[in-house]
Amino acid sequence: MACLWRNQNRSSIEIPSTEEFSSVTYYVIHVTVGEVKWKVKHRYNDFFNLHSKLVVDHGVSKDILPSKKVIGNKSNEFIESRRRALEEYSQKILVFLKRTMPRVFVEFLDFHVYDIYFLLQELSAKCFAEADFILSTTRTFSMSPLELYAISELVKSCFPDADNLEKPLDLGPILDMCSQLDSLVINGSNSEYLQSNIVLNKLPFEMSQLKIDSSVCFKKISLSMISSLGSLRSTLTVLKVSYTDATSICDILQCDVLHKTAIEGSQKWDALETLDLSHNNLVDIDKTIHLAVSLKHLILNHNKISTISNLMHLPRLEELSIVNNLITICDQLHTKVGNIKSLNLSQNNVVTTKGFKKLYSLENLDLSCNKITEIEDLRYLGNLPCLENITLTGNNVSTTIDYRVKVLELFGNRAKDICLDNEKPSQSELDKVSVLSALRIVKEGKTPDLSKEMCK
Repeated sequence: MACLWRNQNRSSIEIPSTEEFSSVTYYVIHVTVGEVKWKVKHRYNDFFNLHSKLVVDHGVSKDILPSKKVIGNKSNEFIESRRRALEEYSQKILVFLKRTMPRVFVEFLDFHVYDIYFLLQELSAKCFAEADFILSTTRTFSMSPLELYAISELVKSCFPDADNLEKPLDLGPILDMCSQLDSLVINGSNSEYLQSNIVLNKLPFEMSQLKIDSSVCFKKISLSMISSLGSLRSTLTVLKVSYTDATSICDILQCDVLHKTAIEGSQKWDALETLDLSHNNLVDIDKTIHLAVSLKHLILNHNKISTISNLMHLPRLEELSIVNNLITICDQLHTKVGNIKSLNLSQNNVVTTKGFKKLYSLENLDLSCNKITEIEDLRYLGNLPCLENITLTGNNVSTTIDYRVKVLELFGNRAKDICLDNEKPSQSELDKVSVLSALRIVKEGKTPDLSKEMCK
């Protein structure tokens, strides 16, 4: 990312070409600051308006801008001549103003978009102006790795002499607003940023300057670029990480840790209650998940996980969602997920519920769009005393004749309490369940009490 203050002698402006849009000629300005380069396009009138302000307010000589020409200003020779003249003008202005950098010049060359210092001036002004509205409505704010990198760099570095600047930088509005947010969203990218050669996901940054007590969402970022999470481990209650190249949970929860093999107390996420790692490339649930000791909700949708493991040491875990993964066999889940209340395994390859039979605390189960084909494969659910909501749509078993009645019959006297595929049983279905239950009892050599069954 650009920093003019560190590259006073490595900054330049060139205008190597022009482009025409709707019969208007635009001059393509190439700005270079150290290793960073970007492009800005302006028509002659933009230069003229800039120059007028610089002459009045910043002591620029009136005669150095090439003059207007009304007749013949579309000829190739004239445009080329003006291009060279504007390039020379821009170079002189940069040399004259680079110590003070008035805002009108900063915005003309997009320094407020690509340069550390002027970008943060812009962000600070935005936070100051919009803080009350944001904090009274969504309480959510978005930032980029570019902005976080800028904050990280300026906190570590000396600021330029504020007396020479038209508008000194104050990070206060940024840090103050972030400390009051409900949610901070950080969006990265692997592409070049706007008209520059800056790649957001190649910028290292820290989170230690920001105090966030509630939720942080990382989206499309490079986790390896985070050098410090600061106090997030002790304060954050919700963490969402999506669309990254992470293949293991340690890549996320220990992203700023050099040696990831050890799980130390200082690395624990003490306050974290909700962890959403959807849309990554996770292949398993590794032991790093134990760092989230207070976790209640774990969401791992749209990954490549094939087995459920390492969740027994999360005593507060209530909800587990592993939608659209590679789960096939679920053996003895009670030894792996503890006293879980809600389990969503939709869009996997589950063929039987045998491994679910001792999930005695389970209340909600979503097995939609799996590969269960027989009612027999569901019989293990009948003895789960707390189970009330079951979703099985998208399985072949749901096409079975009298499918709903046969599934409800597995629950015996509790059939009336079961919500199957988001629908409570009708009285007609309950009557059929009673008949099926009676027939089963007869088959077992017992005498059913039909009047009692029908009354339930």
